[in-house]
Amino acid sequence: MEDKKFIFNRRIKFILVTFIIIFSLIITRLFWLQIYKNDFYIERSQLNSERIETIKPQRGIIYDRHKNVLAENILTYDLVINIEEKSNKDIENIINKLSEILPINDEDKKKFYKLKTERKFLRFIPILNNIDTKLLTLFISTKYQFPDVKVKEEFLRSYPHAHINSHLIGFINRISADDLNEFKQDQYLLESYFGLSHKGKQGVEKFFEESLKGKAGLKRIRVNAQNSFVNEVEYIPPINGNDLNLSIDLNLQIRASELLKDYKGAIIMSHVKTNEILAYQSNPTFDPNHFVNGIGFDEWNNLNLDPKKPMLDRIISATYPPGSTIKPFVSIAGLEHNQISKDFKISDPGYYRLPHSKKIFKDWKKEGHGEVDLIKAIAESCDVYFYDLAYRLGINKLSQTLSKFSFGNQTGIELPSEKNGILPSPEWKKNRHQRKWNTYETINTSIGQGDFLVTPIQLTQALNTLLNNTKISPPSIVLKENFNNDGIESLTITDDEFINIVKLGMQQVTGASGTFRSIAHKNLNKLAGKTGTAQVFSLKNKDYDEANIADHLKDHSLFIGYAPFDDPTVSIAVVIENGGHGSSVAAPIAKKLIDYYFELEMNHE
Repeated sequence: MEDKKFIFNRRIKFILVTFIIIFSLIITRLFWLQIYKNDFYIERSQLNSERIETIKPQRGIIYDRHKNVLAENILTYDLVINIEEKSNKDIENIINKLSEILPINDEDKKKFYKLKTERKFLRFIPILNNIDTKLLTLFISTKYQFPDVKVKEEFLRSYPHAHINSHLIGFINRISADDLNEFKQDQYLLESYFGLSHKGKQGVEKFFEESLKGKAGLKRIRVNAQNSFVNEVEYIPPINGNDLNLSIDLNLQIRASELLKDYKGAIIMSHVKTNEILAYQSNPTFDPNHFVNGIGFDEWNNLNLDPKKPMLDRIISATYPPGSTIKPFVSIAGLEHNQISKDFKISDPGYYRLPHSKKIFKDWKKEGHGEVDLIKAIAESCDVYFYDLAYRLGINKLSQTLSKFSFGNQTGIELPSEKNGILPSPEWKKNRHQRKWNTYETINTSIGQGDFLVTPIQLTQALNTLLNNTKISPPSIVLKENFNNDGIESLTITDDEFINIVKLGMQQVTGASGTFRSIAHKNLNKLAGKTGTAQVFSLKNKDYDEANIADHLKDHSLFIGYAPFDDPTVSIAVVIENGGHGSSVAAPIAKKLIDYYFELEMNHE
C-alpha cells in the first residue's frame, strides 16, 4: 500500500515539475516577445500593415527628324501570378490549371521560371504577356477559379517599323541576373533602377538608356489583416523618360531597306557639313519587338546561329577591306609628301614589278590603262599608279596621312559596340604578329587590301573629313537644332588644292571613262565618288573568275560618294558583301538613294 502511495506521489511531483518548466518557458517566451523584442515586432507589424507599390515611368519616345515615331509605349495587359508565400508545387498547380483554359506553351513557362529565378524579390511574375481581348475576356469569365492570378496593365515598348530600324534603334529587354549583379556593385545603379523591369540592350536604346528610362515613383498603402486597401500613406509620382529626336529620315530608311533587301551589307548616308546621319541600314535584320519581354530560346538560337548574321550591325561592328575606296586618301598622302602632282604620270602596262624584285602585282585591267595621271588614276581606279606611289611613299608616311581621316580608330558615333578597324603599320604588325613589315604589305595597303580593315561608318567619316578639309565632330544620330562645331578644334587636314584635285578625280569616276561611267549622261544630282572591289580571299596569282567562285567567296562591292560635286551636301557609303564589282552593285544602290534624297528635299520645299 505504501509502495503505491510512493509511486503516486512521485508521479504527482513529476507532473508538477513538468508543468512548472513548461509554464516557465511560456512566461520566458512571452517576456522575450512582448518586452525584450517589443520594438522589433511593432516595427514588423507596421511593415506588414503597409505595402509599397512601385509606379513605372513611361520610357521616352524616339522620333525621326520629321517626328515619325520609331519607338513608343503601348498599353497592354499581362497575366501575372502572385508567387508570394507559394511553394513550387502550388505555382505548378496554378500554371497547369491555367493551361487548361489559356494557350500557355512551354516557352511561356520557361520565361516564367527564368524570371522567377532571376528576380527573387518580385511578388507578381507574368505568365502571359500582351494578351488580346479574346483571351482577356476568357480569363475574366473564369477569374474566380484563380485568386492568385490577376490582370496587370503594362506599357509595352513597341517598334512600329521593326525590321527597318532594328540595328539603329536596338531594343530593351527585361533586367537580367547579370544586370542585377552589376547593380549590386553600384549604389547609384541600384537606386536608379528601383521599380524598373527593363533596360536598353542594343543600339540607341542602350546608348541613351540613362535619358530614356526615367525614374520610378511609388505608392505606400496601408492594408488590413485581409490585405485589403485601407488608405494611401504616401505617393511619389514617377518621372517619365526624355523623348529623343534622331537625325534619321524614316523615308530614307525605308528606301534603303528596299535597296538592300536581297543583299547582305550596309548603307549609311549623312549630311556633309553637320555629319548628321540620315540613313542607317544594315541587312539582314531582325524584329526587335520579340526581345522586349524576353525572346524564346529557340528563336534566339535561330538568330544567333544564322550564317547570315542578322544580329550583326554591319555599319559599326563589321569590318571590311576598303578596296579602291581608299585611293582618294592615298592620293592625299602622295600630294602631301611631294611624291606626285596633278600632272605626274606613269605608264601602266597592266602590272607593276616591284623594284629590286621579281615580284609582280597585277592591275585589275589586264591590258593596263596606258599613260595615267592622278585624275585618271582615281577615275579609272588604276592599281599600278597606286602601287608605284605606295612604294615611293613607304608605309610610315602612308599610315600617317590615313590616320588623319579616322582609319584605325572609332569615329565616336553615339552607339555601342563600334569597332576600331585596322590601319596596318610596322608598329601594328610587330604588336599583333611579332613580325617585321615587308614592302609587299605596303603595296597591298595602297589598294585597301591585306590587313587593312574599315567599318562603313569610318568610310563616311573619312569622306566627310576630306570634303570639309577640317577635323569634324563625330557622326551624330541625334538631330542638331542649331549646328555648331564649338567643341571641335578647327584644324585643316591638308592643302585645299590637294582636296580639289582629288575631288576632280572623284567627279570623273562618274564621267565618260570612269568606273561608274554608266551614269555619265543621267547624273542629274551630280554624284561623285569612288568605287571599290575588295577580295575576300587570296587569289595566289590566279585569275579571278566570278562565275566559278562560291557566293560567300566573291568580292565585296563598295562605293563612297557625295552630291552635288560642286557643293557637297550629302555623302554615302555602301558595302555589299560578296556583291562583286563596286560599279555593278554598290554604286547603283548609292545613286538610287542619293536621287531619292534630292526628290524628298524638293517635296519638303
